[in-house]
Amino acid sequence: MNRTFLSLYLLIAIFVALMGWGLDKAWQYFSPAPMVTTAQQDLLTLIEKHLKEHDSISDLRKHISGRIILLSLDDFADSQFMDELASGMPHIIHNSQNEVQIYKRINGSTTIIRLSLPSQHQPQNNYVYEILLTVFYISIGLIVFIWVWPLMRDVKRLEQHTQYVGRNALPEPVTVMPGSAVNNLAQAFNRMAERIKELLASHKEMTYAVSHELRTPLARMKFALAMLQEQAEISANSSEKEENDHTTSLIKDVEEMDALITQLLSYAGYEHKNGPLNQESGDMAFLVNELIRRAKASHKSSDITVTLKTEKNAMQMQCEWHLMERAIFNLIHNGLRFASSHIIVELYANDAHYKITVEDDGPGIPPKEQERIFESFIRLDSEENAQTRGFGLGLAIVQRALKWHNGNASVSMSELGGAKFVLEWPKVEG
Repeated sequence: MNRTFLSLYLLIAIFVALMGWGLDKAWQYFSPAPMVTTAQQDLLTLIEKHLKEHDSISDLRKHISGRIILLSLDDFADSQFMDELASGMPHIIHNSQNEVQIYKRINGSTTIIRLSLPSQHQPQNNYVYEILLTVFYISIGLIVFIWVWPLMRDVKRLEQHTQYVGRNALPEPVTVMPGSAVNNLAQAFNRMAERIKELLASHKEMTYAVSHELRTPLARMKFALAMLQEQAEISANSSEKEENDHTTSLIKDVEEMDALITQLLSYAGYEHKNGPLNQESGDMAFLVNELIRRAKASHKSSDITVTLKTEKNAMQMQCEWHLMERAIFNLIHNGLRFASSHIIVELYANDAHYKITVEDDGPGIPPKEQERIFESFIRLDSEENAQTRGFGLGLAIVQRALKWHNGNASVSMSELGGAKFVLEWPKVEG
């Protein structure tokens, strides 16, 4: 950052010096210093001669239209103007009253004659001065813009890549010019991006490895338990009945572990994605009906009614279908676990958004828990749902799928008395 500031400071300082020198030369060309005319020189000689002869200028003032004032050389002490007057050469300037003032030292004396005459012409070249001044300030602004524009371009590129990391889990490296002021920042960003990729890859590999390693002994345990259960059914007696109960309990535990591993593998697959979504239009009403059938088939409770309500313009929706299919299935599956008798699924659409709601008449979710229900591995401690607790990954997958659609998943209390989940995401333009 210090190097950036120093380079800008030096650039402006050098440019101002060079530009000021050039414009000063241009001003001297268009507006040269005033020169004493022959008539003015003769008039000064006449005044000087008269002063030497009469030592008074009162009578001259009656015959000369200009104002004559006598000054001392000491009045101009310690100035460059004093050195010019000491040489004896006349010096002419224009004052703010549009007068020509001519200064001349009397030879052999420290007395200075100042002759003020009305200017015969209006000040010239004022427009040149204003133009040159305007060019000077515009040039400073232009050189600063030329320096700042590449910096802002690279900063904008970094901002876009940072936003990409916010929308997508895998960051892409950013490239800037080697001499860019933000080159070090870009290199640090790229190192961070590589580290994030390594951590995500390591985490995913670990999840898959642990899950697969657990599945191998689980498969052997399931096979052995199945053989034990088959033998228990063949030779069932009073003592073996207790062993059969233990075997059944072990089978349930193994099935639960197998379900957990399946959820972990599924969650690892949904943990990040590469690139934008491929959203296509399709029949959402047909998909939801199919998901209701599949969810009820995989659920023990068959006495729960699931009703689909849809608006005519909401039957066709755009989304990444395999993601939205999993999100909706998880909500319906959760509803079947907690509902008492009824679940309602509704489809909505307007000019800007799609919306799907899933509500049930179960125990609902306490308001203080609604903020964190979509976090990973969050399970509510409730006596009402103690027998139907999951692993806390289903709703996390729902929220992740909606975030990838630039949408949101939320929960509130339903009019049915239970929970009401809302999935909402924007329509894709074009």
